[in-house]
Formats: sequence, C-alpha cells, structure tokens
Amino acid sequence: MARLPDWEDEDAASFEPVLDALDLLTPYVEVLGPGCAAMPLRRLAGDEAAFCERLIDTVAGLVDRDCQTGVADGLLAAALAARSGRIVRPGRDAEFLAPFDIAALRHTGLVDAGTCETLRRLGIDTLGAFAALPAAAVAERFGAAARRARSLAAGGGARPLVPRRTPPEFTVAVEAEEPYETVEQAAFAARPLAERLLADLGRRNLTCTRVTVTARTAGGRVRERTWQFDPAGPATELARRVRWQLEGWLSGEEADALSALELAADGMLGLVDAGRGLWDSKDAATVRAEAALRHAQGLLGPDAVVLATETDGRDLHERCRLVPWGAGSALARSGPWPGALPDPLPALTGTDEPVAVLDAAGVPVSAPARGGLSAVPALVSLGDRRVPVIAWAGPWPVVERWWDPQTARRYTRLQVVLGDGRAALLHAEHRRWRIAGWYD
Repeated sequence: MARLPDWEDEDAASFEPVLDALDLLTPYVEVLGPGCAAMPLRRLAGDEAAFCERLIDTVAGLVDRDCQTGVADGLLAAALAARSGRIVRPGRDAEFLAPFDIAALRHTGLVDAGTCETLRRLGIDTLGAFAALPAAAVAERFGAAARRARSLAAGGGARPLVPRRTPPEFTVAVEAEEPYETVEQAAFAARPLAERLLADLGRRNLTCTRVTVTARTAGGRVRERTWQFDPAGPATELARRVRWQLEGWLSGEEADALSALELAADGMLGLVDAGRGLWDSKDAATVRAEAALRHAQGLLGPDAVVLATETDGRDLHERCRLVPWGAGSALARSGPWPGALPDPLPALTGTDEPVAVLDAAGVPVSAPARGGLSAVPALVSLGDRRVPVIAWAGPWPVVERWWDPQTARRYTRLQVVLGDGRAALLHAEHRRWRIAGWYD
C-alpha cells in the first residue's frame, strides 16, 4: 500500500506520474483513491522492506513528496499500516487491527461515521471489540455492509489484487466522433457510460467492487487504470472517479486527446449482499429530478444538495440526518432498534413547543417514572387555548443510556388526536410536556 498524505482531489493529474512509476515496479496497481494505491507483494519473499524503500525513493524523485507505505495481508490493515510505515507479519492482521479506534472502519468504505458513532455508544470502541461480535448479530443489526466490515476488522475478507478477464456484457464503451481534448468533453461522455454500466449490472441483480477505466488516445496509445468502487454507491460516484482519472490523463505532460473510452466492471457482488435491494426502477420524472440535482451539485458543490435520510435510533432527533444527495443508502436504517418510535413518523419536528396536558377537571397530568399516567388526558393547553383530546395512545416510557450518568435520559411518549383535527407526539421529561412533532 502506498499513500501520499493530504493529497487533494484536484491533484489527480499530479498523481498520474506516480501511478505510471508504480507500473514499472509491479505488474498490477489498483487505485483506491487520489493519493492512495495498493499493489500485490509476495509475502514469503522477505523483501517487503526493500520494496517499500524503493517505492518511497521513486515517488520522492517524481513529485518531491513524502510517501507512506504499509504492508499487510488485507487492504484495511495495509491502509492503516501505511499511516505509520508498518509491515504487518503474515497472518497477524487481526492482532494489528484490534487496538485501532472504531472510526477506522470508515477506511473500508462500507460504513459511515454515523454507524461508527452508534457502535461507540454501544460500547464498541475498537476494531478488536467489533471483530469479537458474532457475525450473524452484526448482519441482523447493521446490514450486509457492516458484516463485511466486521470481517475486514477481524483480519479476514482479504481479496487478491489480481485482474480477471471481464465478460463482454460487463463492459461499456464509446467511440468519439471528435477526439476528447478537454476533461469536460471526456467527462461528459463518461457520465452516461457509468450510468449504463451500473444499469446493465442492476438488470442482472449485480453490482461491482472495482471498475477498470480504459482510454485509447488519438495517437493510438492505450491507457488503463483500475479503481475501487463502493458496491452500494450510485452512478454519480462512479462518474466522479472516472473524472479523476481523466484529469490525470488529460492534464499531464504526456496528455493526448482521447478517441475512445471503456468502463469494465470487476469484483461482482449480488445486490442483496451489497445492501442495495432488488428493485431500482426510475420513471422519467425521477430521471429529470436527478439531472437537476446533479447540475446543482456541479454548480454549488456536493454538500450543497442534501436529503433528510432516516437512520438508526429511537427518538426523532436520532432518526433523521441530512446527507449529501448521491451518497447512496449508507445512512439508511440497517436493522431493528428496540424501543424505536413506530412508523409513520411525525411530518414536522423540532418545534419543542411547551404544552400542558390536563385531565377533565383541569388538573395537570403527569407521567410517573415507572410508567402510566396520573389521569386520563382530556385537554392539551396550547398557549392560551385548551384543545380537547379526542383520542390518545400510550404512554411509552423510554430509558436510554442508564449506564452513563452524563448522557442518561428518561422520558415518556404520548400520541394524541386533538379536537381541531391535528395529531401530535408529546414528550414528558423532567415533569414537563412538550410537542416533539406534528403528524401530517
């Protein structure tokens, strides 16, 4: 594994000579991201340190930048080893990974920061603790992606960096009527290729973990590079990776116009295993909407267009998070969460309007810590108005994080239908009632 710290996305063109040099050192290089690449080594040859020294000297001579290297059996261990210049002995990946913080799971590309934080709240602070969990329980609670991440954290799931012949049906290509001389021209042609490739795979209930980008220049030269790809990622993410590569080819010193582009999928996975589901149909309106959102992201940046995504948790503030559009389903609910608020969720949240819940005689209704209500709710006082309660459900007491005095919480939920036709979710906490949300 070779890693150049703090390598920015816009430096993809500068990274291309590094990859060309790595091609001379090893017969196969796989790009994991801008500034990071993996290559296979014969672990029993005993010359890993000498190879790493030669790699560091080669990169320093090309770009005058420090290069970090790491050696391990699996990609996750190698990526973390590269941050400290470690060589992990064969068969010792699990031992090496065990003390790392749980946030290191994000290097797998399979789990997001929210899942890592959820694990931390559950007391799973290290990769070793995560690897010790039963695989079946992880899959049930967090989904297929986290199950694969757990396998990597346990030192398993390593795959060889060996290219395989790609079946023709998993390859898409385009011939340029006029050679693509700029990055924008080539990227414009590559975007529909990325969408077509994933659509062809989707019709077979498949997705991929690697994509090889091949370009033929106007001078007859063939250039090829393999990129790692999140199997649950959207076509926009694949198109972005292709653009990075095109920037390297069209912005370098040996840049030449491109006359043909080809994308070939490799490392096939079933959609269910990848956590994407079985049905992914889109109507014309959805296609137009996605095109408009992509245009907005192109003008304002990827973080300027966000979606409210349902995530894991019990309460409303935990069940919804804003994520950039096109981030896929990485933050989607991944399993059962005992005590979670049942669907449908309130349409309007975050008001936290204080209210009073009264019985028929106008006496305040309380929610004792052991559950139940002190009286039947008959009225809800909203400011200077008292609105009758015509139906109610609950109460449901919730006790969270009782083991941590700093974050422990105890409250009671109550659903009410009011006489003015509205329905609300009420919370009683610290002897006070408030409106947690309004139902549509």
